[in-house]
Amino acid sequence: MQVGAFYPFSRNHNSLGEPDQDPASLGTVVVNASIKSLKERYRLLPFLYTLMQDAHDHGSTVARPLLHEFPTDENTWNISTQFLWGSSFLISPVLDEGKEEVDVYFPKARWYDYYTGQEITTVGTTVTLPAPLDGYIQLHVRGGIAIPAQEPALTSAECRNNSMGEIGRAHV
Repeated sequence: MQVGAFYPFSRNHNSLGEPDQDPASLGTVVVNASIKSLKERYRLLPFLYTLMQDAHDHGSTVARPLLHEFPTDENTWNISTQFLWGSSFLISPVLDEGKEEVDVYFPKARWYDYYTGQEITTVGTTVTLPAPLDGYIQLHVRGGIAIPAQEPALTSAECRNNSMGEIGRAHV
């Protein structure tokens, strides 16, 4: 769910006769981690919609590899386990079952922890960060960017009635 919640088009598909793959069929740990991941997606819907509009208007990409933003950084050329939303939101999901840490490469820029606002001081290098099974996803915001956000809800229609704010303004 850590990856799927951050794909621009997030949807689950299955075929008749195949094992169930909805979170509820996979147990409490998966359900709770899925809720946490999807709440972050819903919190960030204003940002995602802004990126979608920009993609429509200017042909930009919504989700992009790190090399798209950092083409002269050879370390980004072969990274396929992290991606960006736009130029400023770094997503580093756990991709291996049962793993509780993830290797995160921070390209040379100012980066802040999405949850705490703490500046990342190790840039231009890969660090191993915790990623507990409770659904905590390593998310980072590029400095100087204000990301629109809102209080999450159960549906996108309900989200539109919730208060809006921004992430990252304090770090400019």
